[in-house]
Amino acid sequence: EAIKDEAREFMTGLVGSGQGDQTTDSASAPTAKGADIIKSWKSKYSAASMEDFWCLYDTYLTSIWKIVYDEADSNENLQETIVMVENLLEQPGMAQLKKDHDCWCIVHIMESLEIEGLWFFNGPDPSKMFLANEDSSWYTFTQFGPEALDPVKAEVAKIIMPTEGKLNGKVIKATKVFC
Repeated sequence: EAIKDEAREFMTGLVGSGQGDQTTDSASAPTAKGADIIKSWKSKYSAASMEDFWCLYDTYLTSIWKIVYDEADSNENLQETIVMVENLLEQPGMAQLKKDHDCWCIVHIMESLEIEGLWFFNGPDPSKMFLANEDSSWYTFTQFGPEALDPVKAEVAKIIMPTEGKLNGKVIKATKVFC
C-alpha cells in the first residue's frame, strides 16, 4: 500500500510523460492542430468507424492511453463505482480540458466493478490532465503506440466498440464518455 501511495503522490505532481528515459518525436505540448484532431475524433465517435479515427491520428500531435483503476478490489457496488467514474470526469479542472479540446475518453465499468477506459489526448501525454485532476492518480495510464500498428488498432477498437457488451471477456455494466 505504501508503494501505491508513493506512486499516487508522484502522479499527482507529474509533469513528464511517464515513459522513463524513452523519447519520441512527438509534440512536447498540446497544440491547436492537436485540438482540432481531438474535436474531430469526438464528432466521429457516435458514428464510429475505426478508419475515421486512424485517418486523423497523428503521432506528433496526439496520443492514446489506456486506463485501469488501481483499486478495483475496493469497489463495493456498481452504483458507487459509477459515481466514482462520474466524479473523475466532472472534477473542476476537467471543464477547461473539455473546452480546449485537450482530451476525451470512454470509460467502462465491468460487472466485476473493474474500471477500464481509453483516453485521447492533444499532446504526447496525459500530464495536463494529471495537473487538472488529482483523482487521475488512482489510475494506471499505459500508452498505446505511438505508432498505429495493427495490434494497437485492435486494442483501441476493442475498447471503443466492445463486442457483445464485453471487454476482455468481462460484462460491461456502464459506460461513461467525456467529450
